[in-house]
Amino acid sequence: MGKIVTIIHYSALPIIGGVEFIISKHSELMKQDGLDVRIIAGDGNPDVLIPELKASYYNEIQQIILSGKEPDNFTQEVEALQSKLYQEISASDVLIVHNMFTMHFNLVATAAIAKLARNLRTITWVHDIAYIDSTYNLPPPTISPLKYISEPMDHLEYVTITKYRKELLVDFLSVEENKVNVISNGIDPYILLPQKMKEIAEELDILSFYPVIVYPSRMTRRKNYEFAIEIVGELEGNPLLLLSAPPDPHNPTFSSYKEELYRLSGEKGVSLIFFGDFVSIEDIYPFYSLGDLLLITSRMEGFGLPVVEAALLRIPAALSNIPPLIELGKHFQNTIFFDLDEDPKIVADRISLFLKNSSTVKDRKEVIERYSWKRIYQEKIRELLKIS
Repeated sequence: MGKIVTIIHYSALPIIGGVEFIISKHSELMKQDGLDVRIIAGDGNPDVLIPELKASYYNEIQQIILSGKEPDNFTQEVEALQSKLYQEISASDVLIVHNMFTMHFNLVATAAIAKLARNLRTITWVHDIAYIDSTYNLPPPTISPLKYISEPMDHLEYVTITKYRKELLVDFLSVEENKVNVISNGIDPYILLPQKMKEIAEELDILSFYPVIVYPSRMTRRKNYEFAIEIVGELEGNPLLLLSAPPDPHNPTFSSYKEELYRLSGEKGVSLIFFGDFVSIEDIYPFYSLGDLLLITSRMEGFGLPVVEAALLRIPAALSNIPPLIELGKHFQNTIFFDLDEDPKIVADRISLFLKNSSTVKDRKEVIERYSWKRIYQEKIRELLKIS
């Protein structure tokens, strides 16, 4: 195994909370990177359960502290917990403590961890700061237990989740700005997919492409997939043409047509994936969430249901201007049309401009590029952990 990383918080999943979700995702990403990761918490289902870390464990002591007095048994309890924690974290290369150095929920635990942190590389991950939140109405930090969450510690490395939180922390603790990293929370961009489809999309790394062009339809020649390939081949960026294309039960030439499309995509330098090779047609609706644009180059349609489905799911559409698609698409503002005899380069240029002017697409692209967990880990967390 790689580096040993220990993550500490008051509680872990299935206790519901924002921080609990974050540490679970951090642990998952680190394990995928080959690190030996353990979550230690006082409640929930962590790798190591130490009840004394639970926010409510030292209720009587907490009440005395929050009245502005120092409990007689505070030091004794801190030393006992310090000894217990030492057995679990002493072998760690990195200790990551979420919120416990800026929140007041368990000051015995904070003090015990602070003492251990003097001899162990420790990162304090700041989501919240109790002393700048008036709802907590904390007493002035004149007694030693409260100093652990109100004074800077030279041996700690600080991380905040936003630039704004960093500004507040720097001002509150009077720490130097260059000693505080900003690493935002993230999101799984495949979150809307059912588990099987999610695993496939992640394995194919579909959202590493832009734009992702979806064309959900059966494998028949009237769908004119050749023109779709030619258009995508002229698009800017790193485009992907994602076809659902399950076989047409009434079309025995399915395999040969598919091979033709693969050959053409190779000639045009187009990344092409037949998603129907991996999931059944019954599971197709989440397929739309992978796309930046619905493209239909069909020569003939009876109705054109994907136009309506894409509109419902707020996916922009570029459609061949055949009567059924015009009849449907004219009701939707996020739709453009093209002639089937147009130059593919001209159609591609119109699509590129259309996507650049789409606030929906721009927001989606921003989320994937800035807030996907994979990117945050690779660009921020990995560097913080000093993994070569």
